[in-house]
Amino acid sequence: MNRKIITVILMIAAACLALAACMNNGAANVQPTPEPTASYEPNATDNATGNAANNAQNGGGAAGLTNGNGSAATGNTAAATDGALTPFDWLNGAANVEQAISGISEIGDARVVVTNSTALVGVRFDAAYKGEMTERIRQMVAAEILKADPAIQTVAVTGNAEDVQKVYDLSDKIRSGRTADELSADINAIVRNATTLR
Repeated sequence: MNRKIITVILMIAAACLALAACMNNGAANVQPTPEPTASYEPNATDNATGNAANNAQNGGGAAGLTNGNGSAATGNTAAATDGALTPFDWLNGAANVEQAISGISEIGDARVVVTNSTALVGVRFDAAYKGEMTERIRQMVAAEILKADPAIQTVAVTGNAEDVQKVYDLSDKIRSGRTADELSADINAIVRNATTLR
């Protein structure tokens, strides 16, 4: 039995020596060449995009999506060559965003009005939907707004019939030539309504 143990020890020692010889190939202290690595430089849209997108994911409220930090989302607001944002054209692009919001299963129709960095969305529910406004619906609506315009910092969503009618009226006024700035007091009054911004 001692012979077997000695034989095993000798075989292990021989294997260790063979491995040590393979590892020492004659090139003493060779340092690997460092590989170049990519660096991240944030785009002009990352901060505003991350703010709202992260709050939408983390339950930021009526879609009270303000001032969080998160990952960037893609949208139609592009960085110009000097790094400044090219604003989304809400006058001509609102209908496309409203159509995307109407694609949410619970929503039959929607209108969006935007002033500065605040978007107000009035939604009318689909006839088949018997529920009410939920945080999940608010977040889905906010996601559509932010996909279109990552510069939006506050998204307020209402399903209250009276407020929704006001949003539709404001939207009609903007489409007929009034500016959102002229109507900003009316827009902000609805945004601050307890049923809208949570």
